[in-house]
Amino acid sequence: MIDRAVEELKAAGISVSTAEEDKIAYCKDFNPLHLHRLLKKETPALPDVVVFPKSTEEVSAVLRIANTYGVPVYIFGGASGVIDAATPYEGGIALSTLALNRVEIDADNRMVKAGAGVVGGRLEKILNHHGFTLRHSPQSLYCSTVGGWVATAASGQFSTGYGNIENLLISLTAVLPDGEVVTEKMTPRRAGPDLKKLFVGSEGLLGVVTEVVMKIFELPEEFLTISVEYDTMGEAVRDAKALMSLKPALIRIFDDEESIRYFDLEKFTLIAVFEGKGAGSRADIAKKMVSGEIAEGYAEKWLGRRFDVSDISKIVPLGFIFDTIEVACFWGDAERLYHEVINAIRRVEGTVTASAHASHFYESGLCFYFTFAGYPEDVEKYYREVWERAIKASLKNGGNVTHHHGIGRLRKSWLSAEIGGYISILKDIKTMFDKRNILNRGVMFD
Repeated sequence: MIDRAVEELKAAGISVSTAEEDKIAYCKDFNPLHLHRLLKKETPALPDVVVFPKSTEEVSAVLRIANTYGVPVYIFGGASGVIDAATPYEGGIALSTLALNRVEIDADNRMVKAGAGVVGGRLEKILNHHGFTLRHSPQSLYCSTVGGWVATAASGQFSTGYGNIENLLISLTAVLPDGEVVTEKMTPRRAGPDLKKLFVGSEGLLGVVTEVVMKIFELPEEFLTISVEYDTMGEAVRDAKALMSLKPALIRIFDDEESIRYFDLEKFTLIAVFEGKGAGSRADIAKKMVSGEIAEGYAEKWLGRRFDVSDISKIVPLGFIFDTIEVACFWGDAERLYHEVINAIRRVEGTVTASAHASHFYESGLCFYFTFAGYPEDVEKYYREVWERAIKASLKNGGNVTHHHGIGRLRKSWLSAEIGGYISILKDIKTMFDKRNILNRGVMFD
């Protein structure tokens, strides 16, 4: 069946590759276990063919052909995800969105239309050139794509002030598994069911997002920061909650271990950014509100290093395993959850370091982002035990299973514990949209 599908794809004029190097390039996402396998010259999986559609119409043709023959399709943007959501375990077609790379700015209406394959760093550079910003800046900004942001319900470093991807979304175009193209009339807001939200966080289960329209903002005229030191996480969290009334663009709390890493300081540290009109006066008020000790320069140091993840490439070849686990919780659970999850990770034999920062804040709560590194005898066993203990500790102490990295295959065993009876609704929607189950098989549930 795959041979016949490839013949039809070529006949339709779609760019197709069966070269070994392309299949290896599209054999995985960025889950840490895959890197260990590649270092041993083992590929986690291989697609039979990689396709590079250049338009929504070509994506439609790919899915129509795949659906006809029941060939599985795995969707790739920048492949920067870490939850094992794109790995083509059943072969089939790896569909790259990177050729869907058009950008159109509508300055009058403060919005931008971007193809699903547009890389975030490129989009932000184009917007900045025209005096605008999206202010959606995940740490993967320079290797993640617009379509991937929607598919994973992504969050960025300035989400506290500007919202997450679902808050920026105006409209999207998607292709269903049978090739049908769905879109909607653009409008600032609508009543009634907002069905495009079905694709936000769907991780490619229901269709392929090909184009997205998002809000944009003028580059801020003012940009002020504050930096504060604390003795405990609880003190920093309480101040962060109070600062929310001043509408900061960004707040971040680093525990004592992460403060050593970033600032050479064994304290709990809070940084905040205020921008736009009145930023200076709000920053001044913030300095008077906080209970910790005002410091200088920590915010600037972090802003200068915030996209640097080079440590991973240095330690993994030495036999270490490194990963992050981000969960959300309400304010009242935050201090307890932080300590319980950190302790759960540290109790796993082989753990070298476990630390955390809080990176996204809301009126009702926040997101903790836990980082761990281990040097175990059995990498895979250790890795899965850390995840098991950390997620169980989160669920037991008022947290959830994820804030912005998604479910994929890595977290799917805990999904029903979080969403309860909605899991059956999700499965029913998947069956209705994808009767032949061709898209991203095995993601979220079996």
